[in-house]
Amino acid sequence: MFLTVSDQSSTALHILLHANITYTILWFILEILLFIFKYYHLPYSSNAFGLEISLVFMLCLNEFLRHFFGIKGNLMLRPALLIIFILYGLFCAVGFVFFLILQSYVQRIEILLSAIGLTLILIEILLSIITLIRNSRAMPVLTKEQKLARLNQAQKRFQASIKNE
Repeated sequence: MFLTVSDQSSTALHILLHANITYTILWFILEILLFIFKYYHLPYSSNAFGLEISLVFMLCLNEFLRHFFGIKGNLMLRPALLIIFILYGLFCAVGFVFFLILQSYVQRIEILLSAIGLTLILIEILLSIITLIRNSRAMPVLTKEQKLARLNQAQKRFQASIKNE
């Protein structure tokens, strides 16, 4: 765009958020299947099983809320939405740590799945902090005359490129 100074949204964060949405769906399906396996093959107390399966659903809901705030905050360049995204990310990180080491029966595949999810969350938090810092710097605001001058320059370049073809 010729009228803006620069685009401040993070492309890396946006791509990682969309990849993490797919991973969250995969994690949810595999985790439910693993809990079904554990329910039938391991001696589970009924209270622990119900609590842990409800935590899977709550973590998945929290992940999708986090993705919503992350995508909107990144594209709309709203610091408040990115801060909410970071806070939800911390809650999700605690949830993945629970599934990584604190649940009743931890299987190796769950360690791998939760470690990948935790790594993705931490990278997204890091990228969102970088985006917040980059957006907090004072960017020059163009006056109306400067915008018109840039628009005229863009039109002249466009006309020149048409004539050259």
